[in-house]
Amino acid sequence: TVGLSDPMDEVNKNNIRNNIKKQISKEIFEKAKIFHLRGGIDYSKLNFKHKTMMKLLYNAVKNLPKEKQTAEDRAMIETYNQKVNFVDFSSLDKIINEI
Repeated sequence: TVGLSDPMDEVNKNNIRNNIKKQISKEIFEKAKIFHLRGGIDYSKLNFKHKTMMKLLYNAVKNLPKEKQTAEDRAMIETYNQKVNFVDFSSLDKIINEI
């Protein structure tokens, strides 16, 4: 997987794995080697539809009480409408070693 979520955060890791479970069969999931990589986002390059979706998501998490915000929510609030890049090419080493 590639996304903005920090894959080292256990809550994020569990959310990612649960989302994958919903998309593939149990047999495939149990045999799969799953790797999580961080990506980036450049809001200036998003099309209107995706900008609108991100704005709605931002407003939803921004209005949550602080104690209900996840680490991912806080990261989105801090980086909203900016260009951010969390890519770490050394994280590909695990995949290369597996191949």
